[in-house]
Amino acid sequence: MAERAAAGTPEAAPPDAVTADDLTVHLGHHGVRVLDDVDVSVPAGTSLLVLGPSGCGKSTFLRALVGVVPHTLPGTVAGGLRVAGLDPRDVPPPVLAARVGLVQQRPGDQLCLARVDEELRFALENRGADPRTMDDRAASALAAVGAAHLHDRPTHALSGGEAQRVAVAAALVADPELVVLDEPTALLDPAAAHEVGSLVAGLARTPGPDGEGAPARLPHRSVVLVEHRLDDLGALPGATLVLDREGRVVTHGPTHRVLREHARDLADLGCWLPLAVRLEEAGASGPLGSPETDDWLVDLVRASPVRSRTTDRPLDATPAAARPVVLRARGLAVHRGGLGAGRTRRGEHPVVRDVDLDVRAGEVLAVVGPNGGGKSTLLRGLAGLERTTGEVATATGDPVAMVFQDPEHQLVARTVREEVAWSARLARLDDVDARVARTLAAFGLAHLADANPYRLSGGEQRRLSLATATVLDPPVLLADEPTFGLDRAQAHAAVRVLRGRADAGGAVVVVSHDLSLVAAIADRVAVIVDGALATVAEPSTVLADDALCALAGLRRPPLLDWWARTGRARGVDPGALVRALDTACDSVARDGGSGAPEPGSLVPAEVAP
Repeated sequence: MAERAAAGTPEAAPPDAVTADDLTVHLGHHGVRVLDDVDVSVPAGTSLLVLGPSGCGKSTFLRALVGVVPHTLPGTVAGGLRVAGLDPRDVPPPVLAARVGLVQQRPGDQLCLARVDEELRFALENRGADPRTMDDRAASALAAVGAAHLHDRPTHALSGGEAQRVAVAAALVADPELVVLDEPTALLDPAAAHEVGSLVAGLARTPGPDGEGAPARLPHRSVVLVEHRLDDLGALPGATLVLDREGRVVTHGPTHRVLREHARDLADLGCWLPLAVRLEEAGASGPLGSPETDDWLVDLVRASPVRSRTTDRPLDATPAAARPVVLRARGLAVHRGGLGAGRTRRGEHPVVRDVDLDVRAGEVLAVVGPNGGGKSTLLRGLAGLERTTGEVATATGDPVAMVFQDPEHQLVARTVREEVAWSARLARLDDVDARVARTLAAFGLAHLADANPYRLSGGEQRRLSLATATVLDPPVLLADEPTFGLDRAQAHAAVRVLRGRADAGGAVVVVSHDLSLVAAIADRVAVIVDGALATVAEPSTVLADDALCALAGLRRPPLLDWWARTGRARGVDPGALVRALDTACDSVARDGGSGAPEPGSLVPAEVAP
């Protein structure tokens, strides 16, 4: 009788996946406060999106959840904290890792074995999985993130985007009850970002298929996610936590309410917002694709003055073909492994091959294509950092400036100020101090001048890498994912600096998966697929070619998809469209009221000094 009564009793609700009460985190041996009195809970089976400006403590919050702080990184975690039923401060990280999967902001930080399949088996071994099921479960997890072809690949040979896919697969392979992800799509090509974003969005909602021999998936799996590319998520997490620049809670609640009621607060903080929210804030009267919004967008672009992207100067009327070539490649082939890898061996295939390319003064050339296609390798070859055959040369013979995909690969000094001054002092310039102060201010780093570069957030390190590369005003600047890890405000500031370099007569080659950035600042686009140039053309030509976009993994974001379907036929330029909406949104955030334009009222923001 008692058994029957018990069977009829409703199942008790599982405990919250995350509970934080007055959570305060200090980092480093000097105890710098990063998070301040954070209160938040994540019920089992739900998902939480964490938003906030660069450097606000989003990654630190995730690291505290998984015990990286204080067990691996020095710091203190005060207040109440329970994660998957445990206090991360009281248990060794391997114990918590049996219940929590983690994807870090830089995927290379968590890949430690020689091959991809070994990496996934290692995650299963740490959780005591049945060895007989490991191969099938690893293959299933890789397939789920579109990385089945990477199964036997050496991890050191992965591109940044490929490493990110593997990191996501490794976090999911053991089916943890909580998944913690720090910008899991940031380094993915647009098509892959949508694929993985949709997968992440569904983690807390649907169990999904099991691999052969795998245990039944948990019915109460939860997700905590830091992500900028909100339009790439198949559905937004159910709840959102917003942090301010001091690591304090601005608001926490249902995502739809947070985005609608706090849109201007989020814009003021520099957060990325979904396109639907941006349109509404800027003054559109209907959803994207409605006749009234179609007309509104066309009018918005027509009201934008035809001016330089970064200054009030008129556009340079000199034909592009008449401008001097400042960087040239002929028959260029690039081998991975660095200059110290020795001579090219007979039969060894280059990663990038047969590249003929001219980069002219005053232009921004964007390089796009699928993950693993050779974009970063091409950039390193142009910079003279990889083994090459063929010709690559600058007009002056001087080396180019380089912004690496991973900012830590170019850090050499003990403070931010010394880091920016390093190359200027080597060049024996007379105005080093003034130049450094100007550059720090331009990238919002003045208040961090005495900080340790290795203790900065990912976004702050990215801004520092841009500062170090531009302090000398180089004639040629190569930038690999220069907006990775940046909030919207800082990304736009970086874009203005890059475009400003070209408008001042320099040349910029930028690798990016952000097609809105490409449309906004690029004069030409080089599409590289499987190590070869597929085409070099104007942005509008590339973005309008459906077959080329499919080949190169260039899934258009919603605004540019509207352009391809509707705006293009009405004479709208894709770059002008992106810039006009950005300006309208910035105008609303700055002045309040509607962002709807009056003719001639939209002027581009000034370039950072």
